[in-house]
Amino acid sequence: MVFFTFLMTALAFYPLLVGVLERRAEIGLEKQAWEIAYTIGARQSGFWPPQEYNLPLTIILLGRSVESDFLWLDPEDCISFSSQPEQFPPGQSLSQLALKLREEGSVDRNTSNIFRNESYMAAEVPVGTADGVGGTVMTFISFSTLQTVYRETLLMVLGSLLVALLVALLIAFFLIRYLVRPLRKLEEYAQAMGNRQFDMRLDIKADDELAQLATAFNQMADHLKSYDEGMRRFFQNASHEMKTPLMSINGYAEGIRDGVFTGPELDNAIDIIHKESLRLRNVVENLIDITILEQPHKKYYLPHDLSYILGQVMESVGGYALERKVEILAAVNAGTWVIGDWEQLHSLFVNLLSNGIRHACSRVAVESQLIESQNKVLITVYDDGSGFRAEDLKHAFEHFYTGVNGGSGLGLTIVHKIVTEHAGHVRIYNSGQGGAVVEVVLPIASEEYRGDFLTDEQDDEVYK
Repeated sequence: MVFFTFLMTALAFYPLLVGVLERRAEIGLEKQAWEIAYTIGARQSGFWPPQEYNLPLTIILLGRSVESDFLWLDPEDCISFSSQPEQFPPGQSLSQLALKLREEGSVDRNTSNIFRNESYMAAEVPVGTADGVGGTVMTFISFSTLQTVYRETLLMVLGSLLVALLVALLIAFFLIRYLVRPLRKLEEYAQAMGNRQFDMRLDIKADDELAQLATAFNQMADHLKSYDEGMRRFFQNASHEMKTPLMSINGYAEGIRDGVFTGPELDNAIDIIHKESLRLRNVVENLIDITILEQPHKKYYLPHDLSYILGQVMESVGGYALERKVEILAAVNAGTWVIGDWEQLHSLFVNLLSNGIRHACSRVAVESQLIESQNKVLITVYDDGSGFRAEDLKHAFEHFYTGVNGGSGLGLTIVHKIVTEHAGHVRIYNSGQGGAVVEVVLPIASEEYRGDFLTDEQDDEVYK
């Protein structure tokens, strides 16, 4: 790019240089002619040789003195004096010379004139004297002299550009090395990340965009390391959670096949196989839910009636509550609408009530309270069980963490992810009576927003 710029500059500079030099030459010749004409007119009293007048014989072009010549012509266009007598001898008429400085009849003797042909550029001005002796002064310079000035100036400029090019290339070389060194480190770093070497760190000693990029890469490595470790634990715990019921099912199935169990023992074995298969199904369903929640997805949230959602959830977990002999009490304000995804909200409260039923002694309660100042609703689920242990409060939302009489270890993890997806928050603690309490805060839908939608009961009727 630098070389291309240099070449284009050189090509564009030459015609500009020629135009500037020719214009400066015209100005210089005209000025020189006026100076000579004035000197001759001021000192003329009779004929004095002009070489004694100390006349200027150079013009200034781009700060340089360049030699030029002049002729003093009488009113009849005869040469009275010449700075080049060999080529322009005195006494000769200008029209008789082989070298033509101007065309005949093209001069205005009352003002300055500029002439040019293939060989010369000339300026001619009138001479006024005290005794009436007139004539003109013609200054001229050959184009060969101008060509020499062109070449010298162009070589000087090109030399300067070449030096600038070399300096620019040298600076670019060191600059590229400066820029490429951290980029190569980033390349090595990216390859290490691809090989799961998350402990590698970038150390770029700078205070610019590359340093900010290195900081972002290091933060990415920390997140990837944490995610990788979490996935390892996730798959280890998942395999363990699925292995236990599978081993139990396999053992009892082989016992039934081999005739080991008979009578009441056979019925008990079948019940165990059934319970373990349900437990395995629950683990698989929770794994599917947590996988879906952790994948990037578009959100299509609509307003839903909270009381209707909880009514549907209570029907879903009613059989489990009946089996555990646990009563479910609901005190949810009618007309409380929350914004979210129906399936996720349903899964949220199924997990909350299932956990409460599993650990309750006899009762699980659900209450709601509007937080009007924040346009949110507080849903509280608590039971009369033994409550959370101190260790449970620290790790309850981690994958496959199970407390006493725990299930798959994914219920509260799913709850936390769903609530976070819905721009809410969840908190767990123990009540004063010792039972576990889970508080969930979700955003509510305004009346103007939900007015354009059917209620969930109406949606069911339309579906039916």
